[in-house]
Amino acid sequence: MVSLSKLTALITIGTSLWLIGCSVPVRTGYDRRIGGYKPIPTSEPAETSQEQTVQEQTVPAGDSATVAQEQAQANPDSSKHENSAIKVRQAATRKEAARSAQKPEPRGSLENYARGWMGAKYVYGSATKKKTDCSGFVMQVYKGYYNIALDHSSSAMYKDSRGSKVSRGNLREGDLVFFGSFWKIDHVGIYLKGDRFIHASTSKGVIISPMNDKYWSHKYQGGRRFK
Repeated sequence: MVSLSKLTALITIGTSLWLIGCSVPVRTGYDRRIGGYKPIPTSEPAETSQEQTVQEQTVPAGDSATVAQEQAQANPDSSKHENSAIKVRQAATRKEAARSAQKPEPRGSLENYARGWMGAKYVYGSATKKKTDCSGFVMQVYKGYYNIALDHSSSAMYKDSRGSKVSRGNLREGDLVFFGSFWKIDHVGIYLKGDRFIHASTSKGVIISPMNDKYWSHKYQGGRRFK
């Protein structure tokens, strides 16, 4: 016959074991009815893979011309407007270049322009509206009126390859007329309408003289045209 103290000890141990068994957490999916764990069902990924997303968002590669063509086809009105603007800019650029290439238009007639030197005293080697020699006067008028640069020398002007020879009967206003001897050119002037020429005389400065002047007519050596 079991003693009371042993019975009490057995009851205490059993109670403890029962409490321990109840406090053990049960794993997810454990089914006491089958005495085991249910299999975890597989599920499809909720989101599309990053690689697939990138592929869907990637625009097919193409050169700039193809892209521009597709844009033009998608919006033809915009394309026509841009082409029209480009043509307008190109036309303006060509017009500006042509204007820059043109020589500046002179003011008034050649005679009126050259008369601005009238009264200038003859000073050898000078080329101003107050003091000038014959070649300096011609050099300044041609540069200012025609934008043609000439040497400060009557003989160099006569030999300048840019000038074409002109006969006495075909002289026109603006042609250069040369005077001197058979072996030397020592004077130059600018031919004017009415068979006259304007020049810087050593005795009277810048004046206008007739081509048939007794002093100058027998010294005439020829004409040259530079324009």
